[in-house]
Amino acid sequence: MRTELSLPTSWRNADVEALQLASLRKHIGYLLDRSPYYKKILNDLHGEDIQSLDHLRQLPFTRNSDLEAHNAEFLCVPKRAVVDHVTTSGTTGRPVAVLLDEPDLERLTANEHNSLLLAGVTPDDVVQLMTTMDRRFMAGLAYFLGARSLGAGVVRVGPGAAALQWESIQRFDTTVLITVPSFLVRMLEHAKAHNIDPAASGVRKAICIGEPIRDITGGWNNLGARIKDQWNIELLGTYASTEMATACTERQEGGGHAVQPQLVLVEVLDEQDRPVADGAVGEVVVTPFHVSAMPLLRYRTGDICIWHKNARQGGGVGEHLGPVLGRMQQRLKVRGTTLFPAQVLDTINAMPAIPNFVVVCTTDELGGMIWRSWSTLKWMRRSGCANTCADCSASRPG
Repeated sequence: MRTELSLPTSWRNADVEALQLASLRKHIGYLLDRSPYYKKILNDLHGEDIQSLDHLRQLPFTRNSDLEAHNAEFLCVPKRAVVDHVTTSGTTGRPVAVLLDEPDLERLTANEHNSLLLAGVTPDDVVQLMTTMDRRFMAGLAYFLGARSLGAGVVRVGPGAAALQWESIQRFDTTVLITVPSFLVRMLEHAKAHNIDPAASGVRKAICIGEPIRDITGGWNNLGARIKDQWNIELLGTYASTEMATACTERQEGGGHAVQPQLVLVEVLDEQDRPVADGAVGEVVVTPFHVSAMPLLRYRTGDICIWHKNARQGGGVGEHLGPVLGRMQQRLKVRGTTLFPAQVLDTINAMPAIPNFVVVCTTDELGGMIWRSWSTLKWMRRSGCANTCADCSASRPG
């Protein structure tokens, strides 16, 4: 692992700021030298012009719309150097291409190596990877590379197939799961139906991706509580995106997602683009360091998080992001109250009678919000399907 990718040797604020200032200057210099897009918008700026991290706030933002409209102009290496073609999830629009070269794959490996290390994963663990490594997604590949770099064993099961997940846990003595947390609920339902005792397995923790497991207070949300009530393993949350190329992972339950300062500079801004206070809520803006093929500057993720200068419950040092409350573009006003879809999803997740569902929000002729929840059982009755298997793709609304 390259030295600049390793976790910092000191987490003191002054040392971290010095590290990030040096990285930011180098980053600006690289953009001005290599990036057709940033050469146009940064004018006559030079890396040495950056005298403090506060100078960052004078620089322009990069938005998803910029990345989509000028995608090829963000590429800083020859096309022949690209070794992995990734796209974003497309949650708020058309999936955008994010290209990686060999140094980026090394960085991706280091990022997840460090994240797993912070989460307490060791070379003695067997990690069951319950996420896809195909479909142009970055996460599955990142976790595989990180676990192998750490020296842990890997079981590549992929998503779904609860029966195969349990068989793999028992056959290979799995100790760590990497999964979307709502699928843990499905696994527990399968275990109950087939007389499997989760507590008898060797699984000691699950690293949860893609969905929040905590609410704004830092306590378990309905999904997290539902899992913990049935399986007392350690549940650790994560926060990441393809564009930020960096994962923030909890060191301990409820401690907040630890930022790796050597890999990314994080800002959390209010609606006037001012830094929020410690413990306040704002939009996450990131500048990922040491990215070679498609580096970004002040990328607006659209994610709304809580900002912490230190871990929420005192565990660990350095900056932490709290639970992801939702996406800026998905924020709704319902009768004067701000609402994110994640809040609706979590409420329905508290209802065991609904195994799968789709939530649709539309407006009526007067502009009022109309919420509809489409459950699996309702869809099955309407379609005439008699299949009640929770793992069958036919039992999911299409």
